[in-house]
Amino acid sequence: MVPENIKNKLESIYSLYHDPAYLSMDPLQCVHSFESGSQKEIAGLICAVLAYGRFEIIIRNCNRVFEIMNRKPVEFVRETGFKEKLSLLNGFKHRFNDGFDIALLLESVGEIINEYGSIETFFKSFHKDEQYFKVTISMFIQEMRSRASKICGFRKKSFEYLFPSPQSGSACKRMNMYFRWMIRKDDGIDLGIWKNLPSSMLIIPVDTHIAQTARKFGLSKRKSVDWVMAEEITLKLREVDYEDPVRFDFSLCREGMVNFRKDAA
Repeated sequence: MVPENIKNKLESIYSLYHDPAYLSMDPLQCVHSFESGSQKEIAGLICAVLAYGRFEIIIRNCNRVFEIMNRKPVEFVRETGFKEKLSLLNGFKHRFNDGFDIALLLESVGEIINEYGSIETFFKSFHKDEQYFKVTISMFIQEMRSRASKICGFRKKSFEYLFPSPQSGSACKRMNMYFRWMIRKDDGIDLGIWKNLPSSMLIIPVDTHIAQTARKFGLSKRKSVDWVMAEEITLKLREVDYEDPVRFDFSLCREGMVNFRKDAA
């Protein structure tokens, strides 16, 4: 059971940091700049998969991709050929990933939009049971990898880095973050674009900041930042808010970042 003093602490942190003013430190700010839900769900996927490393570099590189797309994600993925995508993204680099990886991503998304109408409908085609969100995510990721391999004719490991799977033990921080953005209600932070999927099934996106804070509050004792830790933390947070456990993610991450800077000072 989560002690009452920890529940109060979580709510206090939520009240302090769950504020759009803190989006300046988050790639989600880039997604908010688009108007329609169809543009945001594609922009959100781009921002989510690139969300590793320093946030300043993440934001800069996300915006660079959007500039290449003329800030029209839907039109770009559907109407630009794969060869042109490769040409336009030639020279792009984000740590372990290059322009080829992003072109593969955008070509795959274009296929999905043409076949399903939206990433949401595509995702929901794998969703059978809210209790087995791990299975849904695993199937979604496997299909993204499979489509990319078919497009380029071979398995590209750097592309697969964009889509780690819970089947291999990964905490899948970036995908869980993307689903949080899409599914949680529009509250000035998250977007609430995908309808009829409950926030209660979401798994918290775990990075070093979340892991450190979770251990501090007794939400997990695990040393490894992995899928088991993500599920463990989420189960504890459901004791605080069963319907919306990951609403604490944004604020806990900000808390962790602030404490990290204090410790480094």
